[in-house]
Amino acid sequence: MSNEILKRIYGKAKFCYLTSPDEAFGPGSYKVTLEVTKADASEHIKAIEGIISKEVAEQHKLTPNKTAPLTRAPKPYKDGGDVVLFKLHSKFKPKVWDKNQKEVGSEVAIWKDSTMWINYKAQGYNKSIGLGCTLYIQSVQIDELIQGNPGANGSCPFPKRDINIINFQNSNEQTKI
Repeated sequence: MSNEILKRIYGKAKFCYLTSPDEAFGPGSYKVTLEVTKADASEHIKAIEGIISKEVAEQHKLTPNKTAPLTRAPKPYKDGGDVVLFKLHSKFKPKVWDKNQKEVGSEVAIWKDSTMWINYKAQGYNKSIGLGCTLYIQSVQIDELIQGNPGANGSCPFPKRDINIINFQNSNEQTKI
């Protein structure tokens, strides 16, 4: 049986792939690393720990004679002192709205430091990497949008040049390429 909870979290995106999937390490997925204040993070951490505890209890029921400690998967959050970083993801493109409840088009590139509300499903699992909890993005509402150019990642940062001449600092000569 799967343990899951639906929650809503608010924070600032530190790593954001909501417009297009991150395909750097295989099949693309939509993801965001959300920075949340320590005070606002406590209820989410408590829910995640509760889900993991239920997974542990279910595994102990299935293997009551096993006395070795159970393997735990990495948690979907990291405590960073005053803030907590939550990692949320989805295989499917989430619906994204602005603060005026208008759907944000796919041509809008959402960049890091945008603030947002995310509805997510926290779901427990028991896999070969261990017992843990995953945070699945359901939908997003952008509070403050930091927008970029969708082609900026990996595109050339230099302007197009018509003349192929280089001036070197310590030389009075121009070199043609």
